[in-house]
Amino acid sequence: MNIRDFIFINKAKSTDRIKILELLGFETETIITQAPENYLDADEVQEVNNFNIYDDVKDIKRDVPQQSSVEAYITETEKIYSSNTTEESDSLELPTETFKPINVTNKIKKIWTDVESRRQWVMPLTIGIIAITVIATAITTFTSRNAAQEEVIEISSNLASDTNVLINGLENVLEIATDTFYSKYDISNASAYLQSVESSTLEYQTLITQKENVNLQDINYNLSTIFNLINELDDLLAYRILVSEILIYDTLLEIDETTEVDVLTTKLSEITAISKRNFSELPDIEEMINHKNLIEVAIITAEDLHGRLLAALRNNEYEVVNSISSALLLNKQTELSAFENSLSIFNTNKSADYKSIKDLD
Repeated sequence: MNIRDFIFINKAKSTDRIKILELLGFETETIITQAPENYLDADEVQEVNNFNIYDDVKDIKRDVPQQSSVEAYITETEKIYSSNTTEESDSLELPTETFKPINVTNKIKKIWTDVESRRQWVMPLTIGIIAITVIATAITTFTSRNAAQEEVIEISSNLASDTNVLINGLENVLEIATDTFYSKYDISNASAYLQSVESSTLEYQTLITQKENVNLQDINYNLSTIFNLINELDDLLAYRILVSEILIYDTLLEIDETTEVDVLTTKLSEITAISKRNFSELPDIEEMINHKNLIEVAIITAEDLHGRLLAALRNNEYEVVNSISSALLLNKQTELSAFENSLSIFNTNKSADYKSIKDLD
């Protein structure tokens, strides 16, 4: 009998089950029982000769509830099937408990619930921390910026005060640079003073760019005027140093019978060489352009006169020598007159520039 027959029999009624089993070849009158007391050994059966005992056994058997063999088989089969089912369910009990979808779902739900509950304080806390950080950073930056600005203002104010004092001294430098009297000591001190003014002004210019709420256009224009004046004064001082060694004869042209021609020739050659060298190094200054051109002509004229002077001296033509000496001195005097005129023009122009300078703040 296969499992399909077994299921079909279980679904049928009792009477139908008997018929089905009869069709399958089972005896319907067979009594199937599992009571051990109803079974006798073979020896005991052979010793029974008394029919009364047999009747008693029949009576005992009659007391047992009558059950057909088919029903007994079905009952026994159901017990076996139920026991097998129980064993199978017991064998699967452990794996089933290790993986319970309901428990996993509950755990996931619990985790989700925890996340949701955390959001109630994590999100506000996160937003609060970010807001506090941003505010603290802004306050710190603002405070640092204010402190830096206050420091810049204080330093720039002190530096501006010191620089204004130095700028006021440019007037004295202008007087020294345009004075007809030449002093190497004064020129050297004036040049060093210009370097101090320029250094202080550059430091102020670097610092003022870090200052807020200032009109940089006006400040830069004012600083540009100061730098231009400093550069032009420095150029004029350098110009004066170079010019001071161009065509300088001193007492060399006081010639008489004791004058040695070879010595005079050497000295005049040195004067010509120094004059040419210094002329080539003269800076270009707008107010001194005419004078510079005149120096070039004067050097050429002086070089020609030097040759004539030496020739006349070798020929002992002292009247010609004195005449040429006077021409050389006049040539230098003409150059000096042009120089003094250029210095006057320079003084006038730069004084106007100096007066246009505003105090630094």
